[in-house]
Amino acid sequence: MNTHMRILVPAASALALGLVLTGCGQSDDGAADPAPAGSDTSAATTDAPATGDASTAPSDAASPTETANGGGSTVADVTAAGLAAIVSAEAEASGVAFGIDDADDDQTWEVDVRTDAGVTEVRVSADGSEVLGTELDDLDADDAAALDAATITLAEAIEAAVAETGGMLDDAELSDDGGVVHFEVTVDTDERRDVDVDIDAATGAVIGVE
Repeated sequence: MNTHMRILVPAASALALGLVLTGCGQSDDGAADPAPAGSDTSAATTDAPATGDASTAPSDAASPTETANGGGSTVADVTAAGLAAIVSAEAEASGVAFGIDDADDDQTWEVDVRTDAGVTEVRVSADGSEVLGTELDDLDADDAAALDAATITLAEAIEAAVAETGGMLDDAELSDDGGVVHFEVTVDTDERRDVDVDIDAATGAVIGVE
């Protein structure tokens, strides 16, 4: 009797211990205990590549006629600056401009303006906005006669020459060639520099390109 009890007790104890160990592997609601802290149980993910258009549109390259000599100014900028210089010079000298030249060395414009006192040479900044100096000179008889015969302005002649060639203003002057009064406008184009365009000073028509 006592021998049989000693056999049964160890067996029952082993069964109870097994149940206890099984219970330790589960939470109170029957779910498995969470993994130990520090372990990564999440599934590995790979970042998806960003969507959308990541490319950038290429910048517009300037054509040869869109770049001024020695700088980044466009044709329109240079011509507009020259026209602005004429306006500034005429306002400064209170007269009528009949010639303009871009001085390459100091990057300024030199504008000849007819005044009651003769000719005033007005030096204007590269952008045409600021008068930098003036110098008085005599008006010769030929220039006076040409000015009297002209019915279009220097600015109008420049605009006509640039429209004809698509070029960039370099210089312009009033001239009398064989009795034909005209503005000789020099422009730089894609193909070559120093293209001379003759504009009839009475009609505004293009009468020669060379």
